[in-house]
Order: sequence, then C-alpha cells, then structure tokens
Amino acid sequence: MRIINARNLDGDKFSFDVHQGVIQNLKIQSETLSEPNATSISNRAALENPKQTDIIIDAEQELIIPAALDMHVHSRSPGLTAKEDWNSLAKGAWRGGVVAVADMPNTIPPTMTRAAVLEKAEIARASGLEFTLQLGVGAGNINQVAELLTSPDLPLAALKVFYGRSTGDLMYDDLNKLGKSLPRDCKKLIVFHSEDQCGVDVNQAKYSGRTHSRANRDFEVHSLIRDSATAHASTKIILEWAVSSGRPVHIAHVSTPLEVEMVQAYKAKGLPVSCEVAPHHLLFSTDDYERLGPLVKMNPPLRSRAEKEDLLKLVGQGAVDIFATDHAPHLLSEKHQEVAKSPSGVPAIEFFYPLVFKIAEMTGLSHHRLLEMSASRPAELFGFDKKGTIANGFDGDFVWIKRENFLVRNEEVVSKCGWTPYDGFNLPIKIMGTWNRGKCVFLSK
Repeated sequence: MRIINARNLDGDKFSFDVHQGVIQNLKIQSETLSEPNATSISNRAALENPKQTDIIIDAEQELIIPAALDMHVHSRSPGLTAKEDWNSLAKGAWRGGVVAVADMPNTIPPTMTRAAVLEKAEIARASGLEFTLQLGVGAGNINQVAELLTSPDLPLAALKVFYGRSTGDLMYDDLNKLGKSLPRDCKKLIVFHSEDQCGVDVNQAKYSGRTHSRANRDFEVHSLIRDSATAHASTKIILEWAVSSGRPVHIAHVSTPLEVEMVQAYKAKGLPVSCEVAPHHLLFSTDDYERLGPLVKMNPPLRSRAEKEDLLKLVGQGAVDIFATDHAPHLLSEKHQEVAKSPSGVPAIEFFYPLVFKIAEMTGLSHHRLLEMSASRPAELFGFDKKGTIANGFDGDFVWIKRENFLVRNEEVVSKCGWTPYDGFNLPIKIMGTWNRGKCVFLSK
C-alpha cells in the first residue's frame, strides 16, 4: 500500500509505503504527486477491500496523524460482558483513532494469576485489537508477582496497584512488601490508582447518611468522600516509595493539579515517574453533578471547577505525560441507582482523539505535544516499541481526520453500554478512518 499527498498537522505534505504492516519510504513532498492508478481516500469500497494490498491511496491533502494508544481501559471481559466485550471495545477503539490498549485487571476473574492472564489474552487476540495487560496485585498473589511479571509468555506491560479500594479485592497498600516482592531487574511500570484509603474511610463515615439518594445533585457527596486530600496524601507516599525503591512509577488518572506538580517535582530530581490524565477530569467538574449525576461518577471523582481549570492549565503547559480515557463502561440500569450503589466509571475510548483535540483547543496544547501524549509517549512507557509515530520501520498505524464539528450522540455509541457522558458535546475533529499495520479497521459512515 502507498499513501500520497497526505498532510500533517503542521501543513507539510508527505507520502509513505506500508509493506507487510511496516512504514517504508517516508518522504516529505515538495509538490502534489499525480498517480494515474491512485484511488481517492474517499473511495470507501476500495479502502475496505482486503484484496487490494497494492493499492495507492491519494489522500488529497487530508490530515493523516499517528494512531493513538489508550493505556487505561476496562474491557469488562471476561465476566462482565453485558457492559462491554473485546469485540465492542475494538470497534470503539478504532472509531476513536486508537489501535492499542492496556487493559486493567478488574474483570471476573481478576487478572492476577497465570491462568487469568492467558484466558484474557486469548479473548483479546480474537478481537483483532492490539493490547497489553496490567497485572493486578493483592494479598493473594503478592508472592507470585515476580514470576508473573518476568514470564516471557505473558503479555504484561505493568503491575497495577490499587492503593485505594476502588474495585473488588484488588487493593494493596503494603509498599514495603511490594518493593521486596518485585523482580530485581524488571523495568516494567508500577501503575498506581492513588487514593488514601484511610482518608476515604474517615470521609465515608462522615458522609454516609448522604449516600442513599438518587438525586443528581446528591452525587456530589462522592467527591467529598474521595476528596482531593486523599489523592494528595497517597500520591505523596507513592512518590516517596519511588525514591526508596528506584522503581518506575506511573500515577493513573491524576485528578488534581497538585498531583501533577508533585510528579513534576520528583521527575526534576531524575526519578522515573510519570502520570496520565483522563478527559473527564478536564471536561467536567463537580458543577456537572446537577445535570448528569451518576453518569459522571468515577474514581477518582470529579473536582471543583477551580481545580479543573488549574489542571487544564498544567496540561496546556505539557506537564502531564499521556492522555488515557479510563474507559469504564457500565449499563445505565446499573448507573441509575443511589449514590452508594451506582458503580464508578464512564465510557470514552471511541471519542479519544476528538476529545483530546477539544482539550488542546481549550488549553493551547501544541500539535506536537498532543501527538506525544496520545501516541509516542504511551508507546514508549508501555513497551510498544514500533508504535506511536509515522516513521520508517514503525507499524503502519495512522488515522485520517477532518477538522469539522463532530456532534456526540448516544444513539451512535458503539460500546455495549449504549451511552456516554459526552452526549451533546461538539468536538473539533471527526475520525474518518483508522489503519492498523496498513489494514483499514475503521471508516466513518
């Protein structure tokens, strides 16, 4: 396959070949190329024909960018497939311009044993979506963590530590034992869900009388129970552990500006620490409980408008390493319960690139940094050595986008949960097509 007359976000025209899934002959064009046998990028029938492996596609100066990697998703499979499965996750990922994901361990069974890892990997491979997995840790498997993380046959990019209780039995807060249990030479990320459980428990006792309401506005108590102080306290402890252990630490879904500033400070000391931010912590605040109630309940929870604005500023300054959606679908019938029973989590992967372009528009984030946070940096952190950029020798993963208004509608959601908190959002780009290793996996209708 050959692509000609493509245009990047800086306005440069370029062309490249994809041979056996790998990019070759990448060139900047000084002028428009003319190929008599070229097929227009708008020719849907030709692009979807798997037999046309030698096709020449004239991009006609449309925007082509590297495909994204979403390193924080919840596939819900095995065990929770009414909400989502790997096939619907794949469709959503490709619709959002994403070609690879890192799946979290909170499925049934949880991804904490060799058998559970292999079972999930087999299901994931059948979907066609590229993936890696994060191993869960708890008291029941702490003594097996070293063996599992170093097993070459297990597709594990990281260890996921739920430092605060967020889901099932996947909580572990003995950092001293964790450090001793990790393999000595393993450089895989230690990813933390950072909330101080002691602080959460104190707040839970304080506000428990307010958690039995179904009214939208009363969901704000979720942000009071899991307040910013609980995130600050645990993130400080975790970063200090990074100093003493020397381990590469990644803070998942930071929700407060102070956490980002903490990570920056420790990174400035030369420590291998990083963090991610989810779109919902940048596009919603506690003000939105009044309108959306359970549909914006997640862990960590929404923060005040002031904290959200300060977090946006830090993102615009390039202070956060990567974007990740924390795609966590639940059925509406589950969400519409009283505060205490409504599960935390929102779906988002199918709007990955449109959402981050919206955030860039709001913050002044540069095109270069947007693509780093969406593609090249997550690839680097999670071990996808040949993904994240359009370059010779890299996988042929790319996305065709249009700069036009994209209205998000619940009716068009491909996730099995069938809804999104972004319903009604006007986003600044539309994904027209996604290619994975040179194969067209999504085309917009």
